[in-house]
Amino acid sequence: MKKHISDKSRRFSLLALGKLEKKDRMRSFHESVVKKSYSENKKIRKFEKFGSSKFGDEIERKALTQSLADALDATLPDSEKLPFASNSQSTEVSKFLQTQNQTQKDLLDFAKNHSQLNEQIQTEILDTLQNSYEETEITNPENPFYNENIIVQKTQRLSNEELLKNLESHKTELGKTLTGKDNSANFDFYKNEYDEILRQNQDDKKQVQDNKDSHAELDSPSQKDKKSKKSKEELNHEFEILSRNLKSDLQKSLTERYMAWQLEEIDKKRRAYLEELYKKIEQFKKLEELLKPFIKDFGRLWDLSKGNFDDYGFEILKDFADLLENDKSLKELADLIGRQEAEKERYEKELRDKVEIKTEFHPKSAYRGQISGLRLSGEISSALPTELAMSQNPVTKLYFAQKFAEKKLLSYSYTNQQKSIREEHKQEETEKAVKETEQKGPVIICVDTSGSMHGTPERVAKTITFALAKKCLDEDRKCFLISFSTEIEIQDLSEFEKSKGLEELVKFLRKSFNGGTDASPALEKSLELMQTNEWKNAEVLAVTDGEMGGFSAKLISDVNAQKEKKSKFYLLEVGYSGNPEVIKVFDEHWQYDTNARDAMRHLVRKIHEI
Repeated sequence: MKKHISDKSRRFSLLALGKLEKKDRMRSFHESVVKKSYSENKKIRKFEKFGSSKFGDEIERKALTQSLADALDATLPDSEKLPFASNSQSTEVSKFLQTQNQTQKDLLDFAKNHSQLNEQIQTEILDTLQNSYEETEITNPENPFYNENIIVQKTQRLSNEELLKNLESHKTELGKTLTGKDNSANFDFYKNEYDEILRQNQDDKKQVQDNKDSHAELDSPSQKDKKSKKSKEELNHEFEILSRNLKSDLQKSLTERYMAWQLEEIDKKRRAYLEELYKKIEQFKKLEELLKPFIKDFGRLWDLSKGNFDDYGFEILKDFADLLENDKSLKELADLIGRQEAEKERYEKELRDKVEIKTEFHPKSAYRGQISGLRLSGEISSALPTELAMSQNPVTKLYFAQKFAEKKLLSYSYTNQQKSIREEHKQEETEKAVKETEQKGPVIICVDTSGSMHGTPERVAKTITFALAKKCLDEDRKCFLISFSTEIEIQDLSEFEKSKGLEELVKFLRKSFNGGTDASPALEKSLELMQTNEWKNAEVLAVTDGEMGGFSAKLISDVNAQKEKKSKFYLLEVGYSGNPEVIKVFDEHWQYDTNARDAMRHLVRKIHEI
């Protein structure tokens, strides 16, 4: 899998930073290492360098992207993965990867093994979360807490006396906002407390005045001033405490409700994103399964052939969305093409003579020193001594003579194995590289797209078109497609190498067959092409179910004239409804029996004849 982290020391340093926060020298060293390495992905690198401060400083943002990358890395052991930090933003990121749904887990595992999907998911998660914070920022005028926040911040700047004197007006102003009425700050309580302080202050003043009148002669002017000054300080202190508590209550209530709302909104956006994400992963997986047979056979034709299919992210879903909607017919076509390829491989095998050299040994007479065993013979020279001894004993002399006469003397056997080489011819099945002795000409395919071709004939026609187009490409031959019903449509399949080549072929593969049958315009267009230098040596293949009218005398004459120029006209009939008059016009007439088991093998052989 392609890594988005360029330096492995970055992960080590980030891990070390979490353990060495108290060791300033080591932290400074590891920070310097981390700062030298950024993600290779531009979007992730931008987040690391310039992301929202809500996600911490640059080092913390890098740690967050590394944790996310590790969490999505299927090849990295859990023990080596950088865990998510304990802050709220990292927790929110980690929630994107948490699911109890087994299907979603399987889809996520699938995405982890596709480098581009993996990186795209990382960037989308970071973008989604960062955008969610920005959209729910309290300074955003569309935020429901926006007006309440303005009023609360305004109260924070008021002096104690300004705030407490106008509590009712502040309460009324706050209540007019969308969320201010839910602020739990108890204005009535603070109003009562403020009034009580003022009332006590008035009572204290009255008490001071009474004391002044009754004890004027006892107090000196300095003592009176002292009592008055102390009372004012205490009053201001009480106002300050009351005002500070009210401001704190206003801010606390706003913050708690705002944070709860923000987290709820972020969770909504996360759920919406994940729902879309898993849907896209499922579609990507489905698209990959649908296109694999075609990519395998037509790899260099696809616009995405500039890289592996795995190198493409969710953007490819937009280009092939219509294929996902018609996947049933495409699966059937892919199955037919798979069978066609299997038969092609089988067809290209041939029996070849194989010569095996075997060594054999044959017995041959040898000299007496090479004793190989015992035998019965009438040779005195090779008889065993025990046999010769019988000739010297009068009792056994007659028995010896009998054995000698019958050549049954037990004798030594002297033989030698003569080495010789024998050639043995066998046959074995081997792969044969098919090489053409001469360059073949271009091919013009005329496909019947009338309503009668609907079903199996349609799929067979598409398979043949696909197979021939591939064959022409492999052999550097030009290929032209003419589809006909009541009118004709033309496509130059030689344009494969251009950006729209495959797109045109896919259009044909998705084409629905309907309308009447008139093959004449298709043959006329073929003959017109064959009058040009580019197509003069072309071979024509007409694919139809045979349910068509006859050709005009002029058209038949033109076809015959072209045949004299060594051009070939083939007719493949899907079924058994061919018009005999039409069949006569073509050099070769092939039939595809939809019910025959070896129909595909027969078809492959015919395609190779073109």
